[in-house]
Amino acid sequence: TLQSLPVEWCQSLLIISGKNYGFISCPLESKCRLFSCYLKVGVPLNGLVVWALGLRSRRHLVSFRVYVLNLALADLVLLLRIPLMLGYLIHNNSWPFGRAFCHLIVFLRGLGLYASAFLLCAVALERCLCLLRPVWARLRRPSWAVPLACGLLWVLAAILSAPYLHLAELMEKNKKYQCVETGTFNMGLFVTETIAGFILPLLVFLGSNLVVLLTFKQAVPQTPTTSTPSNARRMTRMYHVLFSTMLIFLTCWVPYFVCRFLLALAYKTPGVSFSASALKGKYISLYLVYIKSALNPILYVKTQNILNKPLSHFMPSNQPQCTFVLILQLSGTLLEGEFFQNKISHLVF
Repeated sequence: TLQSLPVEWCQSLLIISGKNYGFISCPLESKCRLFSCYLKVGVPLNGLVVWALGLRSRRHLVSFRVYVLNLALADLVLLLRIPLMLGYLIHNNSWPFGRAFCHLIVFLRGLGLYASAFLLCAVALERCLCLLRPVWARLRRPSWAVPLACGLLWVLAAILSAPYLHLAELMEKNKKYQCVETGTFNMGLFVTETIAGFILPLLVFLGSNLVVLLTFKQAVPQTPTTSTPSNARRMTRMYHVLFSTMLIFLTCWVPYFVCRFLLALAYKTPGVSFSASALKGKYISLYLVYIKSALNPILYVKTQNILNKPLSHFMPSNQPQCTFVLILQLSGTLLEGEFFQNKISHLVF
C-alpha cells in the first residue's frame, strides 16, 4: 500500500531537501487529484490570459496589462512543474525523467517564486507611481519602460534561481530514483532567498498598497452629497480588491517562508522537536502557492469587473476603459466634494 509515503519521497516531490526529518502523511491518491486539479484549472486560465493579452491584443497593451501578462507567465512556470510531479507519482514514486529534468524542476520552482514576488511588487509600485506621478506615468513615460522592467525582473529571477541547478541531484534510494537537493545546508543561499524572495518583496508590496489605500480613503468625502454616495461605494470596492490581493499574498507566501526558516533553524540545532512539523507545514504551504497560481486569473477578472464597469461612464467614448481612477493632488490636497469632475486623471495601469 502507498497510503503513507516516506518523508524522503515527499521531500523529493516538493524538491525540499535530501534529509530525513521523520514521517508525514502523504496519501498518493489525494496528491494526484490535487495536482490534476491545479493543472486542469490553472494552465487553461493562465494560458487564456497569455493568449488574450500577449497574442490577441499585444498592440494595445497598457502597463497594467503587461504586468498581468507576465504574472500569468510566472504562474505557468510554477504550474508546468506539475506534470513532472505527476509522472513521479505514477511511476511508483521514482523519478523517471532523468537528470536534466531533475535540474529543470528545481530551477523552475525558484524562477516561478522569484518572478511572482518581483512582479507583484512591480504592480504595487506601479499603482503608487500612477497615483503620485500620474501625468508622467500616463503621458511622458516611454512605452518600452514597463516591458523593459518586466524583462529585467525575469533576468534577476533567473540569476537568483541559477544556484539551484547546481544543487539538484538524481539519487538512487531503495531501488528508486529521487530528485533531491544535495549537499550541506547553504546559509548564504537561504539568506538570499529569504531576503530577496520574501522580506523585501513583502515590505514593498505592503507599503505600496497601504499608500494607495490611504490615498483612496482621503479622496472619499467624509459626508457624501447627493452625487457622491456611488463614488464612495466604488472606492470601497477598490479597498476590497486591494485588501484581497494583500491577503492572498500573505496567506500564500508567509507560511512557505516561515516553514523554510523553521527548517533552517532545525538544521542548525539538531535534535529539535519541531522539524517534522515544519516540514509538514512547508509541504502544505507549497500547495497554497499552487492554489494562488491556479486562481490568479479569476482575481484579474474580478478586479476588472469591479473596477472597470462602475467607472466606465466617466470615460470618453474614444478612450479605453481603465482599471483604476486616480485622483490628482492639487496644491497638496485631494479634490473634495464633487471630485469626479474634469480635474480627474483617468489612468490605466
